[in-house]
Amino acid sequence: MAFGLLLHVLAAQWEDTPVLTDTWRAVSGGDFNTLLALSVSAQPGYAHLRASDGRGPMWWAYEFKNPSALALFKHFGVSDTETDGGGSRPSDTFDGSSEELAQLIADAEQRVPGIPAMLQQFSEKLEEMKRQQADRFEEDSAPFADEEDGADGSLDSDEREDEPYDDAGDDEDEEAPPSPSKPPSAMPDDIAAKVAALKAKAQAIKDEV
Repeated sequence: MAFGLLLHVLAAQWEDTPVLTDTWRAVSGGDFNTLLALSVSAQPGYAHLRASDGRGPMWWAYEFKNPSALALFKHFGVSDTETDGGGSRPSDTFDGSSEELAQLIADAEQRVPGIPAMLQQFSEKLEEMKRQQADRFEEDSAPFADEEDGADGSLDSDEREDEPYDDAGDDEDEEAPPSPSKPPSAMPDDIAAKVAALKAKAQAIKDEV
C-alpha cells in the first residue's frame, strides 16, 4: 500500500533529475550494469520517475530497443500503458515494424524471470567491492597510525640502547674511598714527662764525660 502511494506521488512529479539523466544514458547506451547499480542503490522507485516531458525509463527502453532494460522495468512493475505529456505511450516511441516490436516485447518477457537473481548477484558484488575498498583504506591508513603511535616522544628499545650512559646517579651507591691519614694527636702528659726526664739524664751524663 505504502509503495503504491509512493509510486503515485512519483508519477505526479514530472521533472528532470540526475538519476533520470543517468538512466537515460544507460538505456540509450546499452549499459545494463549501470541500470543494475541504479536498481540496488538509487532512490526507491527510480524506474517510475518521469522527466519534465512526461517520459521515463519505459519510454526510453522502447525508443532505444533495449530488451534488457525493458525486462528490468517490467520487473519493477512500470506501466507501459500510461502516456507522456504529448499523449504517447511507451511503445509509441518504437520506430520499427509491428513484428519487430512484438519480438522486442517477447525477448524482454523471457528475461524478466532472471532479473531477481541478477539483482541479487550484482548487489552481493557491490557489497564485496565496498568491503575491499574499506580494507584497502585501512591498509593505506596503517602507516599513518604507526607514526602517530611513535609521536609521543617515547623511545623504543633500540633508541634507548644508543643513549649515552650516565653513571652520575650510581656514585651514591658506591663505597666512599678512605680519607687521607690524619696527623697523630699529642702524647698524654705522663708519657711526655717520662720522655723529658730521660732526655735530662742523658744530657747530664754527656756533660760529665
